[in-house]
Amino acid sequence: MKYLYILLCAIALSFTANAQTDTLPAYLQVPYIPPFKIQLADSSWYSKANLTAKKAVLILYFSPDCGHCQLETEELITRMKELKNLQVVMITSKSYADMAFFANHYKLRRFPSVKIGSDPQRLITNFYNVKFTPFSALYDKKGKLLKVYEKGIDWKQLVSLIQ
Repeated sequence: MKYLYILLCAIALSFTANAQTDTLPAYLQVPYIPPFKIQLADSSWYSKANLTAKKAVLILYFSPDCGHCQLETEELITRMKELKNLQVVMITSKSYADMAFFANHYKLRRFPSVKIGSDPQRLITNFYNVKFTPFSALYDKKGKLLKVYEKGIDWKQLVSLIQ
């Protein structure tokens, strides 16, 4: 597991240093959930190893000050009953304080299947080559990439993919 983490980090970092535009981003070359480590709003740490096995995962990269991200979060909250079979990992590279304020504002702690945290190393930003927020990647129960949403989630499609 440790070697996989090192390999994925090396791949992600190589893409940030590579000036060629015709190469695939790391998430397409390694279509599995990346080994992330985020600091949650309660100051604890959460990683890929903490995910529930055999359950679909949505990695939602956001910025607390992004209006579209705020709307996406509101939509997520209204659809929580439909998304009961989905683990949601909301990740930002903004400051811990901004992330914690966002989490408290939307009262995300009330949803056990939603984890929100800060990625100070920007592993997720680099792995997905994020250009716009919100950015989301949906993975199936085996951790294999199903769909990427680069400019907002198609919620109808997402619900159909996880059922």
